[in-house]
Amino acid sequence: MKTNSSIKSLTLLLVTLCIFTSCTKDDDTLSYDLTGSWKVVYFMDGNKKITKSEDNTWPDINNGDITAIFTAPDGNGKGTISGITVSNGYSGDYTIEKAGEIAIGPITTTFINEPEWTKLFRISSAQEFEIRNASLFMYYNNKENTIAFERN
Repeated sequence: MKTNSSIKSLTLLLVTLCIFTSCTKDDDTLSYDLTGSWKVVYFMDGNKKITKSEDNTWPDINNGDITAIFTAPDGNGKGTISGITVSNGYSGDYTIEKAGEIAIGPITTTFINEPEWTKLFRISSAQEFEIRNASLFMYYNNKENTIAFERN
């Protein structure tokens, strides 16, 4: 009888452990598949967070948004990037060396009639990236600067 009770206790313990270890928080979800369309939601310049204000600078053009579209990388980690920086289009290439490391460029664009704050969009400076909970973070300047995107 004692053996039967021990087996039941052990089984209950294993089931409980399986349940708790299979539950994860969304905060821990990390990905490196940047394929798709993204929209900039904020910039980090050191400790300073810069967001798009409710009163858009250029509401009639692209809703005042900066966008990025990444194609799926080929077997060598090479893909293309394109998008709009509020009032101008841009395009170029990117290369993923390994998960989380990226090189972007050269980028072809113009800077006609851009609002001043679009200078923060230094996508070709990106060195690292990660996707957490459907938000893409591009880092440059040794992670001192961040461009944060959400799926578009």
